[in-house]
Amino acid sequence: MQRNRVVAASLVAFCCVLVGALLVAREAKDGRFKPLCRGAVQEETARLAIGGGGVETVSSDDSGSPRSDGLSVECEARAEDRSRHVTFSVGDSDFAPDVLDQTLHDNLFTGDISSPLGAGWPGTFTVESPGIAHATVVLKCSSGEHDYLLLNVKSLLSDAGTYFSRSKKERLRLAQAAASMSSEADRQWKCGAQLGKKIRQAPADPLRSHPEPLSEATGTCRSMRQLAPIAGKWGITQAIGTELAEKSTTQDCLLINDKGKRVYRLSALSGPLAQGYRSSSSVLGDVQGKAGREEKGGGWAWASAQCPQGEPTALFTAASTRLGEEDRVKVSADFERAMLKAFGSDMAALHGCGKPALP
Repeated sequence: MQRNRVVAASLVAFCCVLVGALLVAREAKDGRFKPLCRGAVQEETARLAIGGGGVETVSSDDSGSPRSDGLSVECEARAEDRSRHVTFSVGDSDFAPDVLDQTLHDNLFTGDISSPLGAGWPGTFTVESPGIAHATVVLKCSSGEHDYLLLNVKSLLSDAGTYFSRSKKERLRLAQAAASMSSEADRQWKCGAQLGKKIRQAPADPLRSHPEPLSEATGTCRSMRQLAPIAGKWGITQAIGTELAEKSTTQDCLLINDKGKRVYRLSALSGPLAQGYRSSSSVLGDVQGKAGREEKGGGWAWASAQCPQGEPTALFTAASTRLGEEDRVKVSADFERAMLKAFGSDMAALHGCGKPALP
């Protein structure tokens, strides 16, 4: 019986590989690109994501793989020379927990940070590793059957010496592919969203930026300037932030100590991503109620703010990064509350939300 199961599993795996090979061969034979992800990925999008050279379809998912409770479509393509592999995803608000994982916001205890996509697009760019990056867009629909469309383009580079963390060209190409896909998805699903303009400048990779003195912090960390005199008590002297973007649904500020280590992460989630964080079972960090703080060990606190026009409640968090229990910086409850008040109030005002409820 066990042997039969192994044989059956092997046959299934072989068939999957064969189907993928047939898709690639068929496309190569007729030379025409067939739209992917139910038409959301047209040739222009695929070529922007892949770059020069031929494009091969790995998985078209034209029929989709809908969840029982919403829209979820995924497809894949790669460069003929195998230098790039790209995964395209589209979903509605039920897809939010997956997007949190893709933008590295499922674990807010890490020293990661996303940057705005730019050009008025409601999206972010996340460098997961030097050779892996995500461009993510959240469209709010004014028509059609979905409240939101959440889109993600993940690119994996296998070129030796080519990295998203170093190449503005690669970051720009991926950002433009996400914008192109979002425009087509908006049309395909009759979303009626407000779209951005043509992206002409590469999104930043904030982690390659030099930290700013906390007293001179800018962008998403500007609210921390007022706390610089008190922050020094815990060795927090610098910050890394990103450009302020009213339409970005995730924004972060990293606080750096006098040894150059990332010790605290302040994050703001709005729209379906805030709602997705609260409902997800895979995130690290419980956020029960409007506001709270981990009383036992400290190092985790959250706040929330009501937003207009039926938007989900915005979420603001302060997390001590996991450097190991002995190395973790744990500030007082009063200072953690002060950080949330300053950061949360600034981000809430940016998004047109009310004053945050604090722990």
